[in-house]
Amino acid sequence: MTTSSTNADTNFKKLPYDPKSLPRELTKYYISSTKEEQSQMLKALNATELKDLFSHIGDNVKFDKAPFVCEELSYNDLIAHMEGIAAKNNLKTCFIGDGLKNYKVSDIVPYVCDLRGLTTAYTPYQPERSQGTLQTLWIYSSTLSMLTGFEAINASFYERSTALYEAIQTATRIVKNSKTALVCESLFPGDIEVLKTHAKETGLNIITIPTDKETGITNVDIAHKMASDLGSDLACIVFPQVNNFGNLEDVHSFTDLCSQLQVQSIAIFDPMLLATDALTPPAEFGTQKQGCNMIVGEGQHLALAPNFGGPGLGIFGIRYNDSNKLDIRQTAGRFVGRAKDTNGKEALCMVLSTREQHIRREKATSNICSNQSFVASAAGAAILARGEQGMSDAALIGRDYAQQMAQVLTQFKGVNLAFPSTPFYNEFVLELPMSVKKLQALASAANMQLGVDVSKRLHNDGRHLLLLSFFDVHTDEDLEKLENFFAANFEAEENDEFLPEIPENFMRSTPVGLPNLEMEEIKAFYKNLADLNVSPDDNIYPLGSCTMKYNPYINDWAASLKGFTDVHPQAPIEDAQGCLEILYGIQEMFKSITGLPAVTTQPVAGAQGELVGLKLFQGYHRNNGEAETRNIVLIPRSAHGTNPATATMAGFETKTVDGVQYGIVIIEADTTGHINLEQLKAEITKYNKRIAGVMVTNPNTSGLFEKSFKEMADLIHGAGGLVYMDGANMNAIAGWIDLNKMGVDAVHNNLHKTWTIPHGGGGPGDGIVAVSHRLVDYLPGIQVVKVGDKFDVVKAPKSIGSFHRHVGNFAHKVRAYTYIKALGGNGVRDMSGVAVLAARYLYEKLKPVYPSLPENCENETRMHEFILTISKETFDRIAAGGTPKAQTMAKIGKLFLDFGLHAPTVAFPEQYGLMIEPTETYSKAELDRFVEVVQAINVLINETPYVLTTAPHFTPIRKVDEVDANKNLNFMENLTKLPHLYQNVIDPVVLSKMDIAVVSKDIQKAHLKAVENHHA
Repeated sequence: MTTSSTNADTNFKKLPYDPKSLPRELTKYYISSTKEEQSQMLKALNATELKDLFSHIGDNVKFDKAPFVCEELSYNDLIAHMEGIAAKNNLKTCFIGDGLKNYKVSDIVPYVCDLRGLTTAYTPYQPERSQGTLQTLWIYSSTLSMLTGFEAINASFYERSTALYEAIQTATRIVKNSKTALVCESLFPGDIEVLKTHAKETGLNIITIPTDKETGITNVDIAHKMASDLGSDLACIVFPQVNNFGNLEDVHSFTDLCSQLQVQSIAIFDPMLLATDALTPPAEFGTQKQGCNMIVGEGQHLALAPNFGGPGLGIFGIRYNDSNKLDIRQTAGRFVGRAKDTNGKEALCMVLSTREQHIRREKATSNICSNQSFVASAAGAAILARGEQGMSDAALIGRDYAQQMAQVLTQFKGVNLAFPSTPFYNEFVLELPMSVKKLQALASAANMQLGVDVSKRLHNDGRHLLLLSFFDVHTDEDLEKLENFFAANFEAEENDEFLPEIPENFMRSTPVGLPNLEMEEIKAFYKNLADLNVSPDDNIYPLGSCTMKYNPYINDWAASLKGFTDVHPQAPIEDAQGCLEILYGIQEMFKSITGLPAVTTQPVAGAQGELVGLKLFQGYHRNNGEAETRNIVLIPRSAHGTNPATATMAGFETKTVDGVQYGIVIIEADTTGHINLEQLKAEITKYNKRIAGVMVTNPNTSGLFEKSFKEMADLIHGAGGLVYMDGANMNAIAGWIDLNKMGVDAVHNNLHKTWTIPHGGGGPGDGIVAVSHRLVDYLPGIQVVKVGDKFDVVKAPKSIGSFHRHVGNFAHKVRAYTYIKALGGNGVRDMSGVAVLAARYLYEKLKPVYPSLPENCENETRMHEFILTISKETFDRIAAGGTPKAQTMAKIGKLFLDFGLHAPTVAFPEQYGLMIEPTETYSKAELDRFVEVVQAINVLINETPYVLTTAPHFTPIRKVDEVDANKNLNFMENLTKLPHLYQNVIDPVVLSKMDIAVVSKDIQKAHLKAVENHHA
């Protein structure tokens, strides 16, 4: 980012914050170390320039010079540039809902979105330092439980369609030996496409139940016959409460049918429509009010405007009560549960983690390793802010508007309800006497987006069908405008038909019971929650493999521009030119950054990017007639758990049949910590034409660059396989290494790591995928193309399908685009160069104090991260002090909390390791203080190892008993007031500024006090 221009700060006044008051915001490329400091660190490494840090890597895989990437803009110019793009979108009176509903955004949401302790924090794996995030997720889960009646709501999935796929997979695990799901065709079509894309090559069958053309709902008798024909192969039936025509399906008959057949019932619902006086909750579906088994919904609109489709919020719930305590163990994703600390204080922590990829790897229930944490947090806050009355008002306003307009618009000649006998709630379909597209074009000229053309959803029906949606964002003036438009285009004709009434048993009969709280009370509560976390704003956040860098304020400001936030993903292309320009820009930027010829922007997380990569491999091999025979994936043992979990999820099940190996083959490391090339060669010789591909993280999880990557890629290509590079560690090589030269066929980039998307307490993430020439024709989702000065969308000719109900996490693309425009090619190169410099500087300083892992590799050149361990003698001292070896690294991690830091990554990828990644964000002084802290911890664990038994000492709660939390599972409470919060013993910001020797002494004093209290 250049900082000089003629009028350097003329646009600053447009911002809701003062960038001059933020110490990192106006530093060049958001790098805090000065050129002089960088020179000092380089000198400590016997280097003279950043380029020297990459000298151990062959020139044959490097860029000849910094890639162009994009024009570098100053901070001031960047403000004007982003405003200009947002202004290219046309915001019109919009009656589009369909795949994504559109409600008012509560005033609490922008407030919570400005709380950096919540937005920038990591996943709450350290519960003692993450009670802020855990409380926000607890509120989300509890309020959703109150709305739905379900006892267990997980911490969210990516969005509705992927949540539904996870629910179906859960059903196949609950209903043994089943592999088929019956899905109502009346679901949103984008959801069905996502299901079918995921299911290919997995053995799961997705069969759709047709929609009745007369009623616009599903005939339950036909569903019954189809289910009976499938017999024991059927796992579940999926049905919506409100379908893609706005019609109310018979959820009670579907639930009864599933109960009768002893298969899982999965209902799709809209949480806004479950408010008091609205629709019946899923826990009461069925004639006996037995409830369905699982629920799936989209929750983005609880908190956010449409944002061109994302980030989304996939709601998932399952029953957990005295009659059913086992099904939840077959689910995927994160759950937050009640716990206690060692002093008996009430606390929260993540539970049921043993199902997840970082522990179970290829046997995990899913590859998912993130959730939509921050959107869920905002949604919980918004539900609290609306309260019982506000939630009900929002639902009833949309219902009232829909009824009004159904009555009004059918008073025009040839305009009728398409399904006159079928009840609807806040969306309905009109049958028109003319082409829907023609009428929409006329409406566009009148500054209106006239719903969705659903004419093709009833196959060969021949009618012109328009879906209109109504929400609390609409006004009486909007309705008058809609009526006047119809009056201008159709003749009036009196119609005395009555609107269909909603049956009483389709309506909620009891209140939800949400509290009605004052806005200021909620704001103060969430501010308190933010203060219980730590942020990369304030201090080094040393989590290895997570790239916890500074998240510029300007990125969030740009993403919040109304021109971006208020665009519906199903808006006409001509009204979304600004959004398409962002997506096109991201495509072009990442082509340049990776050196690869094409990019898909649809994947919404790194793990989903991996899945996209392997599904692309399958599509490529299927096109070549080798889908069945290419059934081996090679993966290094050091890989992140998502890699093997992804391979399994894609359909590469690891098994041995009649002595023949299928699925994942593990490649070990050699004595230098790199891929064992000799073993790899042997496996290629053994499996050859059966190899679908290889998945390799580079640099690897030990922080070492895989110098034989190009040779490996050539060997894999020689066998007809493909090469996936896990791009989780791009922060070490972006701008320096040409992935095309290296032989990469697919790579994901974590926008929430390298490209500064805030982690949000666990998500939303983002994971765009770049591909080689071999896979260009198979890309999922849309490709944005530029035609003259306009943008359009196309599908790849052999596209494998879709992985998102719309186009992905658009708001995150705005953030990443804004960041990269501040960098340009030179900034990208400096970013990764300084990240490597910071890590190698720390490693050089700590190497004399701590041994490193892998063993006997201390002189191997590290990149952006490294792994420390402790000596046998230290392990022995710690064991003598009361901490078993198996718990040692986790307990040492707790000591980092006592110094105001977050812990490093503990016990991954090495069981007895601490993985540290400093990123490029911090100054030399901050790095030097971190060295002193880690050295002080070494003194503590050797001289007073007993302090580990009571660590951490200054967090709001003491060590959480996670074992007990998992034995005594509790996922929600009926909220009548805001939960009680415990405060920091010493604020982490204060700790980070205290004299390190004083903190060490205070730790010892706190330990003695804890022991006294325990014996009292």
